[in-house]
Amino acid sequence: MSFDVADALRTAQLVRELMEAQYTGAAGRVLQEIAGNSSSGIMQRRLRELNAEAARLAGLGERLDPQNPMLRAAVADFNDVMMVNGRAVAGAADDIQRIAVDEAGQLVRQLALPGLDDRALAQIGVGWNVPDPEAVNALVGFVDDPAWAAQLAQYSDDGAAIINNIAVRGFVEGWGPQRMAREITSAVESVPLGQADNLMRTLQIRSSERAAVVHRLANADILESHIRIAALDDRTCLACIALHGTELKLDEQVVDHHRGRCTSISIVTGRGREMQSGEEWFEAQPEDRQRLIAGHANFEAMQAGVVRLRDFPERYDDPVFGEMVREASLSSRLGEEAREYYRHG
Repeated sequence: MSFDVADALRTAQLVRELMEAQYTGAAGRVLQEIAGNSSSGIMQRRLRELNAEAARLAGLGERLDPQNPMLRAAVADFNDVMMVNGRAVAGAADDIQRIAVDEAGQLVRQLALPGLDDRALAQIGVGWNVPDPEAVNALVGFVDDPAWAAQLAQYSDDGAAIINNIAVRGFVEGWGPQRMAREITSAVESVPLGQADNLMRTLQIRSSERAAVVHRLANADILESHIRIAALDDRTCLACIALHGTELKLDEQVVDHHRGRCTSISIVTGRGREMQSGEEWFEAQPEDRQRLIAGHANFEAMQAGVVRLRDFPERYDDPVFGEMVREASLSSRLGEEAREYYRHG
């Protein structure tokens, strides 16, 4: 199938529609909130006070000093407002991501196999918005396990059936973990929202990863391995950074922690892929970002050479999800010696 100028123009139009659709509504609300926080209320008052103080000092032939109380008060309040703005952005991220995925799905659907309706697509084995049966099977396997029931019993004596219903139904219908968590806490009030979110995110990720193994093995004639990929941002733990770029066998799962964001990319036979290791990525970051990601004590210990990035992945067995990995504590690696680095933190 060729891709000509008309297709390119159509693609551009679809992309514009994507950007103008629900995405604008979700992002616009947050941007308006940030604009309001930054141009009114305490911010506006502090700016007026700061201007007045600067004018007063200029009249005396002086300049604003970093220790000036007006300036310090303004900076403190600015930091508070920026933290509020940051929480607003973080809170909208899942909705914006979901909208982008939905709209991108429509974009792909309109570009792929143009002119074929759903019936014709079904005849050649193409389906859209259909849950992966292997992932659904894996999820059902998790929620049918006695260990899962024991986990839920910590929060509710009689809500397990309701929670399982929501988990399976939500997964099949394509709900995100946040929606599933809200549905659960609405139906079973004794379950904390944070814990519901943690369980649903981990359940979805682990179920999908089990399904991925099945699909990789089904394509073993054209795939030779897969490479672990971490998110590589300021929220990525040292264990996941250390494991980024690791080559895995086709039947190996990406072993992650609760709410983990790691995934993998398959390597087609005969088509190798160059991948920067997590250690190389971490070493390329500025020192202040390394400290932010690692935490002061871990960073200082790595700088001193008493631990390395590769020392932080720690494998353990979770009663529900099986083998998992987490960031090892400095004390588990250094024992009493770790106190020296925490003391200076």
